[in-house]
Amino acid sequence: IGGRGVWGRCEGQQLPQANERCNELDDNCDGRVDEGVQSACGNCNPHCYAGGAGPENGEPFEEPNEGNGSGVGLDEDGNLILNREQVRFEYLWIANAGEGTLSKVDTTELREAGRFHSVGPNQHNLTAGSQNSPSRTGIDLNGDMFVANRAFGRQSSLTKIYNADCVDANDDGEITTSQDINNNNIIDMGNPQEFPGNNDECFAFTVPTGNNGGVARALAIDAGDAASPYGNVWVGLYSHRQFIGYQGTDGVVLERPGLENPVAVGHSPYGAVVDSNGYVWSGTLSGNTIVGFDSRTGRASGVISGDGHISSSYGFGMDGENRLWIGGRGMGRYNPYRDAQGNPIQDPLAGGGDWSGVPCQGGGSCLMRGMGADAQGRIWAANNSGYVSGWNTNTMQAVGQYSVGGGSVTGAGIDFNGFVWGVRGAGMVARVDPNNPNDVRQVAVGRSPYTYSDFTGFGLRNFTAPRGGYKTVVEGCEKLDTDWLTLDATATLPEQTRVEFRARVADDLAELGDPGLRVHGPWVQSADGQNDLPAELGELPPGRYLQLEIFLVSTDREATPILRGYDVRFQCQIEE
Repeated sequence: IGGRGVWGRCEGQQLPQANERCNELDDNCDGRVDEGVQSACGNCNPHCYAGGAGPENGEPFEEPNEGNGSGVGLDEDGNLILNREQVRFEYLWIANAGEGTLSKVDTTELREAGRFHSVGPNQHNLTAGSQNSPSRTGIDLNGDMFVANRAFGRQSSLTKIYNADCVDANDDGEITTSQDINNNNIIDMGNPQEFPGNNDECFAFTVPTGNNGGVARALAIDAGDAASPYGNVWVGLYSHRQFIGYQGTDGVVLERPGLENPVAVGHSPYGAVVDSNGYVWSGTLSGNTIVGFDSRTGRASGVISGDGHISSSYGFGMDGENRLWIGGRGMGRYNPYRDAQGNPIQDPLAGGGDWSGVPCQGGGSCLMRGMGADAQGRIWAANNSGYVSGWNTNTMQAVGQYSVGGGSVTGAGIDFNGFVWGVRGAGMVARVDPNNPNDVRQVAVGRSPYTYSDFTGFGLRNFTAPRGGYKTVVEGCEKLDTDWLTLDATATLPEQTRVEFRARVADDLAELGDPGLRVHGPWVQSADGQNDLPAELGELPPGRYLQLEIFLVSTDREATPILRGYDVRFQCQIEE
């Protein structure tokens, strides 16, 4: 002390303690701070907790099943991945041209679950009624429905109807929407409880498309973008010989750097599809041509001739290999990505692809109309003579021709259970089991059903933009309000893939199924650099249960995002 070389008292000394305390100090002097005493959140807040799952979080994902997932599965390491064999969506939408309505059909319970005007409330002086003559419907990646109203000699329009995310517009605590109140499997349009008409709160929007007399016939949905992650809508105007792209979220005309919109296509589009590379393709009525264009730029092909393999392009569809199928007096197939020798074509819009054709089944006359491909390598087309007819998509060999119970058939589609549906003109749709063609089930819908497009959403989800969903619940605080803090995740994202998260919060598990419950998000991690995680969850209400909806999306049919784990942090509110 004072230079005398005598040891003095050590000021501020800290001797080792027997037990480590959570105080951001190394109490036991072992070189580590707060080891073994931190909360689940990795801090000194004793009321902070973590909930999560996945190999990365040390808690396995619950096995995907019909109740919690669609289109997803687990890989050998337990990570969540896309699995096309597990895709499920339980509704199809039929346009009833004769009364200007749409029927929402439950494909599992085989009943009409709802009916809606094809023109909803709008600010464009468009009114509901049979004059709208709806035809093509499409289902986006969220299960929402779009319909093109032809409105011959009038103003064509595009309407979107929510499947589940309906909005309680009048704040009465309930969603007013069409439903089968008396459980007789068909909607009574004279009962406002079953058919609320323009008071239905599941209408998203109705917007005019093109000019008066444009005749909106073709309709197809693409894989979407950051502004419309569930798909943008392309409407083909028959009289204007053009397509117009619309944002799927709000119906605003698409605007992107470098995109020409509307897109002139050189023929009158009658049916349309979008392939997995983002190209929109269309056929025309009573002609033998197709046209394609790039949905990102609007660059269009010339008019591509059927090369003698098709006499018309009344029906139009696509299989899982991006090959285009054209129905008329027989079936034609065009591969824009391979020439007749099997060589790859670098620019699919350049033409020169491989054409093939087959006659009607049975050697008689036919008119093949709407069509859809299944997951077993078959394409099914509506035969106007009262059948659905199928071909192997690779060999073009006939695989079956089955009656739907009489009447002309305008459209055919595949549901997520593997059944084939035929749209009859006599107020009915028919379900055919291709493995037991004598098992034909009829479902009553509205007057003069007339639909041939991807009216189940099967083509979009399986061929255009593979997508799967998974739901899981994190339980917060039992007796205290829950402050939801953060959401984070660990994922491997190959090119053209992304993972999306949405959240709902409720005080009890049953309330999580309320369609009027607010959805928060989405929060996105994508291969192109977008990363909204970790996400701050301060905007969420203090409910006990948080339901996460996780979506895996890929625009490359050979790639899947891999979700290795997610982590949710929350704390219990302590009463002062």
